[in-house]
Amino acid sequence: MKFKLASDSKKQLLALAAIIAALNFSAGSNSFAAGSNWSDFYQKGLSEQDQNPQTAVKDFRQALLLVKKQSKKSDDLFNCKLKLAHALTLIDRADEARKILQGMKRNSAVLMELGSIEESAGNHQGAMGFYNQALSDSEKNYGPYSPQAAYSLHGLGRVQHKMGNTTGATTNFRRAITILSKSPNKDADEQLKSIMHNYGDLIKGDDQSDKDLLKDFQNDVMKNPSSKEKSSVPTDGSWWQAQIDKQITSSRTTESTLNESVAERAMQMPTSDATLAPAYRVVNETIFGQNRYGLGESQYQRMIATDIDSLGPNHPSVANDLNGLAQLYLSQQKFSQAKPLLERALSIYNGAYGGGNVLTLNTKASLAYVESRLQNLDGAARLYREALANAQESLGPNSIETAKILNGMGYLNFQLGKYEIARSYYEWAIASTTRAAGGNSPLLAACLKDYAQVLRKLDKVSDADQIDIKANRILSGLAQH
Repeated sequence: MKFKLASDSKKQLLALAAIIAALNFSAGSNSFAAGSNWSDFYQKGLSEQDQNPQTAVKDFRQALLLVKKQSKKSDDLFNCKLKLAHALTLIDRADEARKILQGMKRNSAVLMELGSIEESAGNHQGAMGFYNQALSDSEKNYGPYSPQAAYSLHGLGRVQHKMGNTTGATTNFRRAITILSKSPNKDADEQLKSIMHNYGDLIKGDDQSDKDLLKDFQNDVMKNPSSKEKSSVPTDGSWWQAQIDKQITSSRTTESTLNESVAERAMQMPTSDATLAPAYRVVNETIFGQNRYGLGESQYQRMIATDIDSLGPNHPSVANDLNGLAQLYLSQQKFSQAKPLLERALSIYNGAYGGGNVLTLNTKASLAYVESRLQNLDGAARLYREALANAQESLGPNSIETAKILNGMGYLNFQLGKYEIARSYYEWAIASTTRAAGGNSPLLAACLKDYAQVLRKLDKVSDADQIDIKANRILSGLAQH
């Protein structure tokens, strides 16, 4: 009997211990939840939603559970629901996403998400309906030039493109780009990148359309350019310019973007600059980051006219495309056709960024080179002097841009027969090129060969031979690699 009682007591104690353990576990779980913040899960979900939407769904669910207890702000609950619905759409759980959205207030954000669901499902007409409602709501509550309106226009343009309505898509993309290019913030930048990508796809797939844009280009940009070239290739050409042309031709042939390293940057092409305003930088990087070397004349003309129409005549992206077409003409020795493009691009860059910006300097030096090939040597000299003064002030004496300008001035004086002046410029250019591009750069070899030409004109044949040997050693070393 005593044994039985002891046994029962033991069972009761074990049961009690189990209950206590369960209570402790529950308390531990509750304390974990109490110590967690909904915003931590929300932020984690935001960081995961593009790469790991399954994980993001779990995070947003947890955020939604906690936000109901921890926050009294209706916007916090709204955002958790909206992001959860978006993440569910990404993992093909559209029905659940719809249920969440249908229980929410119909504002532009919810309407855009509903449109996105229908677009993903291939229901383009349904998506159009939601995007149009979202646009109306955005224009009413935020204004016709708000980022919210731009997002709606982007959605409309995207769906219209899929439905084959190129005209409607073009109009809406242009409106969205114009709005977002004036909104200097990170969200606008990201949206602008996406729109430019979609817009680029539309242009690439519609090369034969928008012929009116070509007319706009001819009327607005090419104001009766002279078709007669006044240029004659000098008997003694510039090795430096030949090396620059070689690099550009190589880039065009291989359909690669221009090498970003200092030594490989070509004079004629602008490069992305960290000093650009946020929206300008996004458009600049998006447009110029894409390969444009393989584009033809009509494609460049269409892009220029489109940019003028959507962004205005003085936007830096217009100058980027003007430079691209000018480069195409330079490769074809069409200097008089390149000249007005470079003049206009220079005016835009100078107005937007000032005379010391790399884009401005490179374009001015390109224009100086064109003027020299058109035998306007006084004009070329003036441009080179201005560019050199600005480059010295903003970039210093040992930048590749300064070296290029010095080479240009040296060759210009060589053409004019001012050999002693040319010699001084080339000696400076050699020092600048060495520090900027390195002692084994093909640009340095080109600079040395040009310097040797000057020395021969000064009857310093022995010195010229030694310089040529040094240049050939560099080129020989490059060939072995």
